[in-house]
Amino acid sequence: MQSFPENLAVLRALDANCNRAREGFRVAEDVARFVLNDPQLLNRLKKMRHSVTAAEQSLFKSRQIRLASRNVEKDPGKEDREKREKVRSTPRELLKANLKRAQEALRSLEEFSKLLKHPASSRFKKLRYECYQIEEKWF
Repeated sequence: MQSFPENLAVLRALDANCNRAREGFRVAEDVARFVLNDPQLLNRLKKMRHSVTAAEQSLFKSRQIRLASRNVEKDPGKEDREKREKVRSTPRELLKANLKRAQEALRSLEEFSKLLKHPASSRFKKLRYECYQIEEKWF
């Protein structure tokens, strides 16, 4: 059994990656909606984002636990932005970058949820592979 602070650190990683995955899907949705005018892709991405939200709710038993796991002010990675992150030349690059963001977050969610022996890990894995399929289709 993990100690509470250790568990809190795992929850902190889960919280950050849930946010990252949802953000990536949301930007990808906007590209599908406003640039590509692709309702099928839009609906698929929206379902994936909602699936992350549902899994997220099962991971965090209460909002208080989730907020207790956050430490934005002391996060050593909050200012760590890659230079290429600031450059997007086309909407397709924006779509690809945000699919990659979601994939990476889903992988981290899968692994960290395994530390809690939480069944959401398999849901995150399925979502990650679905995200790979979308990438294959568009790129």
